[in-house]
Amino acid sequence: MPYTFCNLKIKIDCSDSLKQKRSIKSRLLARLKKYNLSVIEAGLHNSHTLLHLQVTMVRATESLLNQELENIRKLIEGEFPDLDIYEFDKEIYF
Repeated sequence: MPYTFCNLKIKIDCSDSLKQKRSIKSRLLARLKKYNLSVIEAGLHNSHTLLHLQVTMVRATESLLNQELENIRKLIEGEFPDLDIYEFDKEIYF
């Protein structure tokens, strides 16, 4: 079964404090739960305008992995207009 490991680096346009960043991150993580994945905040903890997430997930085929990753990108861009994905690196393993 293939699995993926992704680094997402996101710029938050509307955050003035770490408290606002945590609020935005919580809403984003709640929306990502529907994709049955694992996600952590991997870095940039002290920046209130940048968010670094690492995502892993397993699917039956590589095409399903790529489709889910594209759905995640569309979700972030569509439902969170104040977030700007500036890095979306993925690695797929078999």
